[in-house]
Amino acid sequence: MESTPPDPPFARVGEDDIDLVVEVFYSRAREDEVLGPVFLRHVGDWPAHFAKLKAFWSSVLNLTGRYDGSPMQAHAALGELTPEHFERWLALFEETLADTVDPRTAREFTVRARAMADAHRRYLFR
Repeated sequence: MESTPPDPPFARVGEDDIDLVVEVFYSRAREDEVLGPVFLRHVGDWPAHFAKLKAFWSSVLNLTGRYDGSPMQAHAALGELTPEHFERWLALFEETLADTVDPRTAREFTVRARAMADAHRRYLFR
């Protein structure tokens, strides 16, 4: 009987999955009662924002180097984020992953999303 080897840590995530997660999650986030108002105040060009977010996740998950920016500074510049925003972001993000991608892919996103949320909270609310 052949066994399937375990997934390697930080396995590649398909760019189609990244596109899907970004589009579904941020569409949901815009409608969310906690997150939506922040996005509505700060994002004027959604197609450009989606492209930036897809490049970010491609860089984080697949080390493509497509993203060039500073998410910590960008979020700090908003001046209105609270720990509740990050808790809600993470909960909605994980719900979206469960609805859109296979468990291995969801795990790859989740590991990084939780680390990013923790780092943002430490940076913004120290």
